[in-house]
Parts: sequence; structure tokens; C-alpha cells
Amino acid sequence: MLNLTKYLTSILVILILLNCTEESQYWTDPNPTGEPPPVILSIEPDSGFAGTDIIITGENFSSEIERNMVLFGSVAGLVKEASATELTVQLPMVNDKTVLPKISVLGSEFWGYWEEQSTDTSGNPVIDTLMFTFFKALDALTDTVYWPAGITTGPDSTVYFIVNQANAGWSKALYSLDAEGSLQLVRTSTVLGNLIYDVATDTIWGSNLRRGRELGWISDIPYDGSISFKKKIKNVVAPSGIEFEKSSGNMFYSSLGFYQMLITPVEDTFDTTITNISGGIYREPVVGRIFVGTDESDTTLGIKVADYSRPTSCKIMDGYLYVTQAGHSEGAAISRNQIIGETLGETEVVLDEFENVYCLEFDVDGNLYFVPDGSSTLYRYTMTSGELVEFFPGDIVPTANFMTWDGINLLLVHSNISDDFEVTAAEDPGMIQKVFIGTTGYQQ
Repeated sequence: MLNLTKYLTSILVILILLNCTEESQYWTDPNPTGEPPPVILSIEPDSGFAGTDIIITGENFSSEIERNMVLFGSVAGLVKEASATELTVQLPMVNDKTVLPKISVLGSEFWGYWEEQSTDTSGNPVIDTLMFTFFKALDALTDTVYWPAGITTGPDSTVYFIVNQANAGWSKALYSLDAEGSLQLVRTSTVLGNLIYDVATDTIWGSNLRRGRELGWISDIPYDGSISFKKKIKNVVAPSGIEFEKSSGNMFYSSLGFYQMLITPVEDTFDTTITNISGGIYREPVVGRIFVGTDESDTTLGIKVADYSRPTSCKIMDGYLYVTQAGHSEGAAISRNQIIGETLGETEVVLDEFENVYCLEFDVDGNLYFVPDGSSTLYRYTMTSGELVEFFPGDIVPTANFMTWDGINLLLVHSNISDDFEVTAAEDPGMIQKVFIGTTGYQQ
């Protein structure tokens, strides 16, 4: 009988807890010490972007950071500083919502939130609850182009990107998007792949990534599109990424490699030979080279400086060349090599818990960002601490193939095209997504 009484009592407690509403007081601590509940007096500001800091003033907070819990709806913020009357909180990854902020302090029995009761002009009671509004931090840049590819930022924060199709008509082209959101066709393009704006030459460089038996090339064009793309570096094996080293001016590029098929007729049949050409990182001594027109460009192949099985992009930061890989059977998804003069040092693993990564970007503090293959989460990795932070899980474009900063926002390109730039699903035209993450970005 005693056990039955305990069982019924437990069920009653559970039903009472389940019956609590957003406006009621919450049981939060199974062993409360009787401390008074926290009270919110103000939140400054009462709206903002995810990832930024706000100040909450009130009463009965704990000066020990870990004893305070701040929820925005059902998502916890990060308490960074704390006193009995003030909390500095980093906003969680919530996008475009208005929610109720509330605080729990270890040792107190109830949640605390701001609620003021008053009467209207007719004398009816009115309950005013302080809410917090998260600004829209995610947005699609344009819906009039299809299967976008490489992207870069030029002067005046104008964004340039390549598309595989535009306005429902096949037209490989370079487009620009200015700070006011005006979309312009710059010109038709002979490249479809990674883009990078080079400050030193005031030009946009692009790679034409070809697979199978065809060799690609690397071209450049004045950022205003006044001259067409010129094939500066020919006969490149599937160039997937381009990067310039500022001190020397040398270009580094990643090569995916490919399978070359040689078909030889033997009597009435064909003998097929498949040669596996491995990928890697190459150095191209651009400074001092003379390029004369499309057909007279220097076709000397670059110098291979690092072996990688399938490098999908490369990026220079603080004297290191960072490399992403897909299907990394021989290495990590993100690795790096120190730049030592004209060569690269030994390969160092940065992250290996993700299967495929197609590109990465850095912010001003040296943190790197990426969206793994098949994921809809933006990750930030801090090299010094090894901290891995998730941004907007489930809301990010899947499998970012290219990315860049527009000065403040991180721009992510979901291409939905394969390594040979064939469309993988006609019903998914890809997307360019703008993400604000509370940082000033990075403009190379």
C-alpha cells in the first residue's frame, strides 16, 4: 500500500508539472535552497542578431556565471559575465523570432521573467510581458539565377558570382550584386568554378573545373567585366581552388585530379585504358610572367608542392595554406601546410571528424568556417582552443560549395552541381545565402 501511495504521488507531481504554462511559475531545482527567485527589470537592447551580446539587469542573479541559466523561448544563451544585478549574455542561434526571455538561478525554486500588471482605460487588468526579438540573420540573395558557383567580393563590397544557368536559359555568366541588392549581368563567362578577387592586380580570377579527359584552366578578368576572361594558365588538371600569397605574389591552386580514359581501336574492338591522375596543391609563379591574349598565354604547368587525394579548395591564413578535401581516404577533411618560401611544409591535420568539406573561410580573428557535405549547419572552429561552434543548425543551405565575406555577412553558395558541374537535381536550383553571425568578417 505504501508503494502504491508513492506511485500515485509521483504521477500527481508529474501531471502538475506538465500542466504549467508559459505564464506560470516553473519548478527548476529539485533541491532548492530557498533563495529568492530572479527578477528581470530590463534587457538592453530588447532585439538583436544571434551571436551578439545583450545586458540583462534585475535582481537575485548569481555572481557565479555557471549558476545562471538564461532561456530565450526554449534555447539557452551563453552567460559571459555575471553579478547579482546584471548579466552579459550572448544570444543563441535563433533566427527571426520573438520569444519570452526567462532566467533560472541554481538554488531558487522558480523561473524569473519580466511581467508588469496594469489596467487599461476601462479598468480591465492588462499583463505586459517583456519579449525579445531576434532579427532575421539568414536571407537568400537572389532567386533569379540557377546553380550558382564560385563567389568573391570586389571593391565597394560588390559581390561577384558565376552561374551555370540564369533566367531559365542556359547561359554560363558572371553576375554582380551590389550593397543595395541590385543584380547585374557583367558578361558571359568561360569559367565555372572557384572565384577570387586579387587586390594587387584589381582583377577577378576564376578556375574552369573540367573532369574526365578534358583539362581545365585558370583565367582572369577586370572586375568591371570590360574585357573577357583570358586563359592565363592552361592545361590544369581540374582546378578546384585558387589563392594568392601576398608576400611573394605566387598563386597556389588545388587540383582534384581525375581519371583519364584512352580509347585505342584494336581491330574491330576498342581497348580502354584508365589512368588515375592524382590531385594535389600546385604553385604558379604569377609575378613577372607576361600574358599576351587568350591564345598566347603561358601554358607552363605549375609546380606540385603537396600531395592530396581530392582537394576541393585552398585558403591562406597566417602563413599556412589550409586545404579542404572530399572523400578524404588519404587525409583529413581540413588540413594545412606551412608556407616556407617557395615550398610547403608537412601536412598537418586540422579537423578529421567530417567526411567531406568543399570550402572554408576565415574571419578577422583567424576562426575558420565551413558547412560539411550533407549538413545544414554552419560550423566555426577556433584554432587556438579547438572549440567547434554550430550556427543555425538545420537552417543553413546544405553543403556549401563556395563562400566569401561581403565585409560583414558570410555568403554561402549551395550549388547543387557535381564535381564536373553537372546539375544533380533539376528541381533544386541552388541558392546563395547571406548569414550574419555577429562578426566583422574578413576581406582579403
